[in-house]
Parts: sequence; C-alpha cells; structure tokens
Amino acid sequence: MIALDVSTATLSMGFVLVALGCMFQGSWRSGKELSIGRQWALAAILYGFGDVFIAFRGQLPPLVSVVVANTLIFVSVALVHRGTMVFTRTKPSDQAYWLTGAAVFTSFCYFTFASPNIEARIVIISLCRLPFFTHAAWLLWRTRPVGSVRLLSFILVVSTAWFTFRAGVTEFNNQNLSDFLKAGSFQAMNFLITAVVTVLMVAAQLRIENEQVRAGLDREANELRLARDNLEHTIAERNAELLQANAELSRANSELENFAYVTSHDLRQPVRTVINYLSLIEKKLGPTLDADLTKYFGFASNGARRMDSLIVDLLEYSQTGHKTAVFEPISLGAAVNESLENLSSIIADAHASILVAGALPTILGCRSDLTRLMQNLIGNAVKYRHPDRLPEIAIGCRDDNGRWLVWVADNGVGIPPEFRERVFGMFQRLVPKKDIEGTGIGLTVCRKVVEAHGGQIWVEDAPHGGCTFMMTFPKIDQDSLNTVA
Repeated sequence: MIALDVSTATLSMGFVLVALGCMFQGSWRSGKELSIGRQWALAAILYGFGDVFIAFRGQLPPLVSVVVANTLIFVSVALVHRGTMVFTRTKPSDQAYWLTGAAVFTSFCYFTFASPNIEARIVIISLCRLPFFTHAAWLLWRTRPVGSVRLLSFILVVSTAWFTFRAGVTEFNNQNLSDFLKAGSFQAMNFLITAVVTVLMVAAQLRIENEQVRAGLDREANELRLARDNLEHTIAERNAELLQANAELSRANSELENFAYVTSHDLRQPVRTVINYLSLIEKKLGPTLDADLTKYFGFASNGARRMDSLIVDLLEYSQTGHKTAVFEPISLGAAVNESLENLSSIIADAHASILVAGALPTILGCRSDLTRLMQNLIGNAVKYRHPDRLPEIAIGCRDDNGRWLVWVADNGVGIPPEFRERVFGMFQRLVPKKDIEGTGIGLTVCRKVVEAHGGQIWVEDAPHGGCTFMMTFPKIDQDSLNTVA
C-alpha cells in the first residue's frame, strides 16, 4: 500500500502552486481587463493557499482550514474557466461565478458546523468543478486546438474524469474499498494527483499565454515592417515628386531668365531709338523752341534714359548668378580694384576716400558677378553720401567660424533698421527719384550674387554713422580647387 502523509503532500504542493503562480503572475502584461495568463496564475496561487490551509487543519479553526480553504479552491476553478472564456473570446458571466461561490461557501458552512459531513464536502468540491472544467474543455476544443491548447483541453478532460470518480467513490458499499478510500494514503494520493493536474494546467496555460504573446509580437513586428515599407514608399514618392518639382522650377526659372533677357534686350533698342530721335528733334528745332517745349523735351529725354537704365539693370539681374557662370578661385581684392576703376569718375567727383583694410580673401566664384557686387555696394556708398561730410568707405574682412566675413562700410545717410530688409527687394527705393537717380534693383542683384556664392548679406550700423553691408562667403578648400581643376 502507498504510504503518503496527507499534510506533507498537501503543504508541499500548496507551496509549489503558490510559487508557480507568483512566478507566472509577473510574466504577463496587464491592462484594464485582467489578461488571460494573470487569471490562470492567480488561480494557481489561490489553489495553493487553499492546500496550505487544509494542510494546517489541525492548527487552524475549521472556518479557515475547511470553509475558506475550499472556497479559495473553487475561486481558482472559476478563474481557470474565466481565463479560458477570455482566451476563446467568449464573454464571461461574473454573476454565475458569484452565485456559485456563495452556494459553495454556504454549503461548506452547513456541512462543517450545522451537520458535519466530510463525504458531502468532498462531493460538493468535486462536483463544482465538473461544469466549469467541462465547459472550458468544450470551449477550447471548439477552437480546433493545436499544440498547448490541445494539451490544456486534454488536461481539463482528465481532471473532469478524476473529480467525477472522486465524487462517486463515497457511494461504494464494499467495506474494503471503502476503508481504502477513507485511508490517509488515498487522501494523500488524491491531493497529490489534484495538485499535479493543477501544475500541468498552469504549465499548459503558461505556454498558451507565451504563444499568444509571441504571436502578438510577431503581428506587431509585421505591422511595423509594413508601416516602415509604406513610409519608405511614401518617402520615395515624395522625393520623386520633389525632384520633379525642382526640375520644373529650375526649367521655369531658366525660361523666366531667358524671357527677361530677351525681352529686356529687345526693349532697349526702341528706347535707344526714342532717345536718339528726341535728341535730333531738339537739335533740329534749336532756337525755335520756347521754354515750355524745352522743358517737355527734357522730361521725355529723362524718362527715356530712366527706362534705358531700368532695362540695363533688368538685364544685369537676369544674368546674375546664372547656372552657366564659371566658378573659379577669384580674389575679392581684384574684384574691388576692377570696381574702383569702373567707378573712378564718380569717386573723383565726390572726393570719396576708399580704404581697403588688409588683403581680401580668395573665394570660389564668378568674376563678373563679384565685380558687379562690389561695384553696386561702393557705388551706393558714394551715391547716398551725407551732404555734410565727404564720403569715406572702408572695405575689410575677417575669419568668422570657418567662413569669410566681408564688409563695406560708409559714413553716408544710413538706412533705418525698419527698412534694412526691404532695401533688398526688387524696385525698392528709400529716396525719391528726383533726389538721387536709381532703379531699385542694385541691392537685389547684390543679394542674388551673395546667395549664389553660398553666403548671406545684411545691413548693420557703421561705427561713424552710415551703414555697413555685411557678407559671408564659404572658405575655399582643396576639394573645391580639385573640382575646378
């Protein structure tokens, strides 16, 4: 005959179940609804505590060792069933669990205190498992189980059969069999088998939960891969659209520049014709012109000359920073000297002094554009001089964090801070035309030249009145020289 100690077997398996449940309980993700695995792990913990209370039935009062212990065992059965319903996406009925739990608690109180009957208690705790385990097994089998789900379904079927047998043995009339079934060895085997089945159930449930989590992670990984592929496809489409838009914009800019050049070139000839014939008419009439006609001829001639100047500036703007311009190492000092030669007459007339502080750097650029830049800035400094002092213009540069900072400073009338961005706009003038001739395109050309060379231009106050035009240019490097070469 098997000799097992009931208390020892029950206590050992109770601790094992509590340990397994606590270990598994921390392995699953939580949410608003208890996850499947957390319900199953909690079932093992409660069943383990029930076994521990039963093992200490000699030291604990019957209310704890019998009533509370068996109620905990039933609650663990209900949690197994509830977790299975959640797993099979079936809505659980919590009201049925509460009602059955209350009935189990009440019946155990009755058969423990009012009418003590251990056989009745065994039948009750055995039979209360049957509907829950049978229904759980049917729910799992309905899902056409494979792997761990099939194993859990098989364990539930075996458990149902065992507890049915356990409930029925109390009705046997054979005295020898009855004595064996009531002996401690059978009771120990009963608890041992029950606990082993519960452990196997928890292990199967753990595998199911892990498989479900793994499947969820695989699904999320597939969704992330799909989202990444869609994002890469979208980025590729957007890049293609941007490249196409840039190509169309470049073509439109090129067509616009060509249109401006051709239009300005074609417009200049009739304007020059008007100027020439006005001059011939004025000479032809000579002394016969009265004061009013002389004034009218002056207005017409000045208007035609302004138109010619405007067309020339438009031609200059359309040609500035053109893609066909050749970039090569250019000395800014040479560009300044060429500008000074072109402006020598107006510099002399204004008695202007030009100071170039030190050697100017060599940058990678277009010689004609850089000469036009310096000529416009120096010419403006002379043109917009202060009436109470002779113009003084200072040109210099310094290293500024890996780039060249170049300036052209004057002591002229200056530019108010609120207009320092506006002056770079097309046809923007701060001084009336009757005071100083101009078209309002010169500084627009300057900004276009500087930006075409990878720099920036802005206006600051000069140390002794006037204003300072600050410009940045990238430093020339060996790679640029190799590219040019």
